[in-house]
Amino acid sequence: MTDSAAPSWSEMLLVIVLVAIAWFHALGQRPLAEPDEGRYAEIPREMVATGDWVTPRLNGFKYFEKPALQYWLTAAGFELFGEQAWVARLWPALLGFIGALWAGFLGLRLYGRKAGYYAFLLTASSLLYFALGHILTLDMSFSAWMALGLGALVLAQRQRDEHPRATRNWMLLGWSMLALAVLTKGLAGVVLPGAAVFLYMLWQRDWALLKQLHLVKGIALLLLITAPWFLEVSRLNPNFAWFFFVHEHFDRYLTTVHHRDAPVWYFVPLFALGGMPWLVSWLRGIVQPFAARFDGVAHGGFDAARLIWVYAAFIFVFFSLGHSKLPAYIVPMFPLLAVLAGRALAARERLGPDALVLALFGLFLVVTGTQAERFASETITPGMLRAYRDWFFAAGALMLCVGLICWVMDFRPWRKAAVIALSAMVGFQLLFAGYPTIGKTRTSDALAAAIRPLLAPDTPVYSVGIYPQSLPFYLKRKVQLVQYMGELEMGIEREPERYIATVDAFLPQWRRQPHAIAILGADDAEALGLAVLGGHVIYRDEARVAVARP
Repeated sequence: MTDSAAPSWSEMLLVIVLVAIAWFHALGQRPLAEPDEGRYAEIPREMVATGDWVTPRLNGFKYFEKPALQYWLTAAGFELFGEQAWVARLWPALLGFIGALWAGFLGLRLYGRKAGYYAFLLTASSLLYFALGHILTLDMSFSAWMALGLGALVLAQRQRDEHPRATRNWMLLGWSMLALAVLTKGLAGVVLPGAAVFLYMLWQRDWALLKQLHLVKGIALLLLITAPWFLEVSRLNPNFAWFFFVHEHFDRYLTTVHHRDAPVWYFVPLFALGGMPWLVSWLRGIVQPFAARFDGVAHGGFDAARLIWVYAAFIFVFFSLGHSKLPAYIVPMFPLLAVLAGRALAARERLGPDALVLALFGLFLVVTGTQAERFASETITPGMLRAYRDWFFAAGALMLCVGLICWVMDFRPWRKAAVIALSAMVGFQLLFAGYPTIGKTRTSDALAAAIRPLLAPDTPVYSVGIYPQSLPFYLKRKVQLVQYMGELEMGIEREPERYIATVDAFLPQWRRQPHAIAILGADDAEALGLAVLGGHVIYRDEARVAVARP
């Protein structure tokens, strides 16, 4: 079957509801993972606790690596719903789902209902996008604001000659969305789309676009939204500007200061894996515009497909050339690239290859599960991996069976796409649900549960040589760091009196305490000797030991 009618509006709504259920289900089922989820939950928790919503702090120390927008949104969620894991993950999940809906809306407006329908499904059910929508970082929020911003520009320019007022309004919406991207992760919120637009104009020779960007109004609106916080945090913290704009932008990209260097081809296999199960359709979306000469617009006119393609390609190449690489960096390309993939899929509704990829990915998970114990380490034991193996088998078997059914059977393509997408999402949720079996050393909920009954208001909690990022969130209090700086180095240098630099300085203070708790790495506890601390063990796992005195 190569063609079919588009789903009706009621059918599309039903699919959206089912996808929403699969997307938002079990946000709070997993404890917060370290370091990222612990960090990005604790900063807004401290905003609520201290009432200071201007200067971000992590474990009490100033923390200037990122702007404050998502911290504010999460803190507002804590105020409304309480300080819980699902609330901490709410904004990335919500904005990720909005990003998928926006991809569908763009596809619908540009290329018709079927293209929009497929763009929505491809975005929501691709592995990397789905994962980042369910892990507490800033990357999904940043990706959504960027997609909204550049998508608004596309909608503005496609009608610039006939409807100048609508063009202005869409452009101002786009500028405001990019301002929110800047308030989420910094200058990349305007640099990436700005560079993409510039390269597009060179390629398409669409110089009229420059006049239709409403630069003066747009820049004024962007500054109106972003400048108040940047100015106020700089006034209160004179060292903010250098650390944030120089260290966190130029040093991060141009040097290996953050120890995240990787080969230039790093994102190629990551895109292939992150695009599962829709790898074939993603590749069609990349290649098809060349075969169709993009939108068929002569040089000088506005070509939406070419602008979207340049935006996605620039993000991929830009981060591939950088000296700091993380999987989340290419997520911003997915919602808009899905518009091109959705158009290609709508033009030729061949879903058999996607169904086969789903089946093969399921088979890969099953085979990987059989070899699970090979991935054991000091902190992830063979027993943990054997427990997680069942979740791999469940997710893999589901995808394998559904993929084979969809590959063999012939039914309406839009229904087949929905089945592929929903089965992939359920499979991803199964993998997430099983994560606690191997992730107990990467979260501090059990550690906090062991400590909490022994705490009095004046009981100090020392973290010696390590910093379990989610522990302050679960304890609802800061911990005293000993001989550990990590990413808190800048904040510690500004407030050294709140830090214990060595174990030798810690031990006399520990012994003077009538009651106290210390957390150490398992190796450090063995090297130091628990007898030296003079307490008793209240918690132990493969990575950490907690000791209480008396």
